[in-house]
Amino acid sequence: MSPYSNPEGRIIDIRQDKSDTSIATSIRDDLISSLGKGGKGEKYMPEMLLWDENGHKLFEKVNARLEYYVHHDELTLLEKHKEAVVQQLEPGAMIIELGSGDLTKVGILLSAFESACQPLHYYALDLGLPNLRRTLSLLPKYNHVTLHGLYGTFDDGLRWISTLGSTELKNTDVLSPAPQKLLLSLGATLGNIPRDRCAEFLSRFASTLDKRDLMLVSLDGTQDPALISNAYNDSEGINRAFNANALDHANVILGEELFKDGEWDTVGMWNKEQGRHEWGYRFRGGDTQDDWEWEGVKVMKGETILGILSWNYDVREYIYMLGGLGEQIH
Repeated sequence: MSPYSNPEGRIIDIRQDKSDTSIATSIRDDLISSLGKGGKGEKYMPEMLLWDENGHKLFEKVNARLEYYVHHDELTLLEKHKEAVVQQLEPGAMIIELGSGDLTKVGILLSAFESACQPLHYYALDLGLPNLRRTLSLLPKYNHVTLHGLYGTFDDGLRWISTLGSTELKNTDVLSPAPQKLLLSLGATLGNIPRDRCAEFLSRFASTLDKRDLMLVSLDGTQDPALISNAYNDSEGINRAFNANALDHANVILGEELFKDGEWDTVGMWNKEQGRHEWGYRFRGGDTQDDWEWEGVKVMKGETILGILSWNYDVREYIYMLGGLGEQIH
């Protein structure tokens, strides 16, 4: 039996800090850093605040809406090209998904490998342990595909991938030397990274690729403001609820009701100049004060803290960003 074999799936804790509070501590530190700009840049909420268990479930509702073209266009493309992906990988290869979400899209690829009777080892990287357990348990039982979760952040994932096949991983069921791997980035993972940092993010992961390895990435190329606005500002308010949940998660992480109901508006808009859709949190003012203060950070009444940013790329930007990263990225 292969060291990978585990039909029920298993989760590997790849966090460098394996304490129970490590993810929460990281988010708290990021929150202090991102808000404490001191007038030297835009204040923003860390994206990791979106991805607690409730946030994952709300985003699945966002994906279910037909107006949310990002999800449905990817489903169509994966159905069209799934056999080509199978043909590109050797039997026994690894797919490592960076930010795995609900596994609906990658399920198309996993079923294609199963139908082709081609052995595959799938690893889902996510910082939400309950979400990993839930989504992996919902996948069908495969005969040729083995399932694993990687519990950690992108930085943890980068370190784990970089040391594949080394003696450091002798207790994590990874073969030495490592098999061919495909790094997979779907959905909003790359689109939510600021434009000036996206190429650097890809470059870090691309540096882990051997000559026969591949990376498959997805970016939103839509340029129609009306289509984008309809996708992110639904009449049912599901997207708004998903983004507002970040404030509730922040309160849980911080152990106090720092962001009080009624004092903050969750607002979304298309920023044509920047080529991105923006969600933000506008401070309406409190019952007893007009300014919000915490850890030396001050937010004025009417000021907006940026939330998740969804960047759109035209063809020229896409080619320019990926051009220097090698032919292994598709």
